[in-house]
Amino acid sequence: MLRERDIITILLLCCCGFLSAQCPTFTDLTDTCVVCQYGYFDNPFQDTGIVFGRHTIITQQGADPYTGYQLPCLPPGEYAVVKLGNNQTGAEAEAISYNFIVNPDSAILLLKFAVVFEDPQHIPSWQPRFVMRVLNSNGQLVDDCAEYDVVASGNIPGFNTYITSYGHRVQWRPWTNVGIDLSDYAGQLIQLQFITYDCRAGGHFGYAYFTASFINNKLVLNGCDGDEVTLEAPAGFENYLWDNNNSSTTATYTINDSTTTANCFITSATGCTFTLSGTFSSEPNIPTASTFVYDTICEGESYSDHFFNLPAQWDVGTHMFRNTFFNAINCTGGEVTTTLYLTVLPRYTHIYSALCQGSDYDEYGFHYSNLQIGEFTDSVVVVRPDNCDSIIILHMTVSPSFSLPNVIFGETDVCCYEVYTYELANAYGLASFHWDVPEGVNILSGQSTASANLYFTDQAPNPAILSLTGSNGCGSGSIQLSVTHHPYYHTFFQDTLCSGNEYHNNGFDLARQDSVGWFTYINHYTTINGCDSVNIIQLLVINTPTLTTLSEPSEICVGESTIVHALGENSVFSEDILPPVVTVGDILCTDNSIVKKTEWPVDGKTAMGVVFYVDSTGLHGWAVHLNEFSYAFGGLGTDILSLFNFTNSRDALADLNGYLNTVIIRNTGNASTYPAAYIVDFADDWYLPAIGQLKILYPAIPTLNSTLQIVNGNTIPATTGPWWFNNWWYLSSTEYSDSEIWVLRANGILSLLNKNTSSVNFTYYQTIGSTTYTYYHTANTLIRPIRNF
Repeated sequence: MLRERDIITILLLCCCGFLSAQCPTFTDLTDTCVVCQYGYFDNPFQDTGIVFGRHTIITQQGADPYTGYQLPCLPPGEYAVVKLGNNQTGAEAEAISYNFIVNPDSAILLLKFAVVFEDPQHIPSWQPRFVMRVLNSNGQLVDDCAEYDVVASGNIPGFNTYITSYGHRVQWRPWTNVGIDLSDYAGQLIQLQFITYDCRAGGHFGYAYFTASFINNKLVLNGCDGDEVTLEAPAGFENYLWDNNNSSTTATYTINDSTTTANCFITSATGCTFTLSGTFSSEPNIPTASTFVYDTICEGESYSDHFFNLPAQWDVGTHMFRNTFFNAINCTGGEVTTTLYLTVLPRYTHIYSALCQGSDYDEYGFHYSNLQIGEFTDSVVVVRPDNCDSIIILHMTVSPSFSLPNVIFGETDVCCYEVYTYELANAYGLASFHWDVPEGVNILSGQSTASANLYFTDQAPNPAILSLTGSNGCGSGSIQLSVTHHPYYHTFFQDTLCSGNEYHNNGFDLARQDSVGWFTYINHYTTINGCDSVNIIQLLVINTPTLTTLSEPSEICVGESTIVHALGENSVFSEDILPPVVTVGDILCTDNSIVKKTEWPVDGKTAMGVVFYVDSTGLHGWAVHLNEFSYAFGGLGTDILSLFNFTNSRDALADLNGYLNTVIIRNTGNASTYPAAYIVDFADDWYLPAIGQLKILYPAIPTLNSTLQIVNGNTIPATTGPWWFNNWWYLSSTEYSDSEIWVLRANGILSLLNKNTSSVNFTYYQTIGSTTYTYYHTANTLIRPIRNF
């Protein structure tokens, strides 16, 4: 199989016979030495050819809609650019490579590009990506600055953010100029490469606009009046610094009797730098014909000869510099140049070494015995006659002999759904750590440190065996801890009470209830194992009806009958003496009637939900929507002031009022700020469930799915594979903080989620024996509306 570097080399060799030192036309994708390729996230070079819609030439001005029409498709001064990639998804990736020989008279490569990313907030290695790089014939970067590699993740330097009408976050970079000095590669074969990627999960796009050209590596004469001369550098770069401290594209120098060399240090927006030089003089001794000069200095020395005035040079090797000459007497020049090939000889050699405590070291002129723990630097001078003296610098790290502490500190008797900290004390000298826990135990933080926060669920084995592996450069080892976990109890009741009465039932003793409405009460208990137990009751208090009874006749004989009329305020009459009892899995219809799934279908009735909870009356409860929606919650960084923040899972489970939460959220923002609260059909009484309601729904999923299949609804996907492999994370209306909300994962575990996250990408590591396996997974964040009936 060909590697990427092999492909680059073959392309360069194939094009060699067609190349000349001419500037390629970067917007001609059919040119002999332009190679278009395409594939997917893991291999953009899979196939060769131009793909319509993925390799595109833009020739008409317009604005990009995914930036809110803020990014023009053509930059100033350009009439055509390349658009690489598109706004389609599918984990696609595209590449274009340009192969050319550098012209020594126009050796500065001027790149212009703009980038548009849809930001799914995945892990960085899965994000949409843009790469731009310049490679030599060996497939190596021509310079440290010759690569720009950026992913759509968080706040990217130089990027702007736009939120689309459907709530997606787009990161985009406006048109940016980058100049790369290729003077050192004059006459050599070079490849310029552009690559764009969608997100690896396949649901978000990434694309770029670009063009390129070559500009002359000279300063030009902008003005001259006999007393002053003004020189000009190429326009469009981020920063300019002349040696007279001017910071614009032009600089003016006073003419005197001496010859003056002007240097302009130019910096691109991405940090690339290069220097242009020009010399002007009123003396007749400046060169009258272009010349080539070869010279040598030592690393770290400056250079002042042949009208050059270069600062200290630290880049070892041979480099080309060009000086342009101007005659200050008659204000002419610009045609005569001196080209300097300056070889910088190495002076400093850095040696890096890592040993274990007590070792000896005897290399490169350094001699040490019985090294002790720590880090140090030392140097030695090697004299080289008729050349640069060499200075060898040693960077030494001494690690302690491997010793793994024999105790993991932490609770060995714990409660489910609480967070506990486990720590390997006295772990000094260990460089890396890895916690290995069984299914049902979540590592919330600290996977690669000596201290980890763990969250035990009732799905964990009992006892749960925790294992920590520690290592440094001198060895590795593992230690285990056995932890027993106990259940956490959560009981929910709904009941009805007439006003003016006390309530003594289901473990609650409530005083007289005089107010009418829904009320929630919570009792906290502690089990014999010290674990929390929570009883929650949602009590509906209704007005006590005032009744009178009338009968005729007022006296009757045994065996006779009469009619009794009940009259009074708040009283109703029902013919259903024994109404049918509603059960989980029944079908809620659009006319608010309930139908058993065994009786479905029923003529004239349309299903709109499935019952997942019934209160003690047997008639009322909650139903879940037939369908689900994929949206982010919204409102990142904003605390919904009227919404209570539940900062631990135990208290969060007590939140059962999704309807009130949805009202508060909708009153706080709009569909742009809180899309989750607006995707639900609130006008028809659907709302975002609270996390406690989602937890009650979870055990009913198998029953719900059997009914959802009958009524052609979307079934709730079940968890497959190991515990961490979650196919969905359902959003709740229960707030944790200004940036996070509570969600229920496919395995029934409560988690926290960034409010603006629409899908969750994570990496899981599993160690079996001496081998660590890496798993990647994406989970969708979904909304499943519910309603009362």
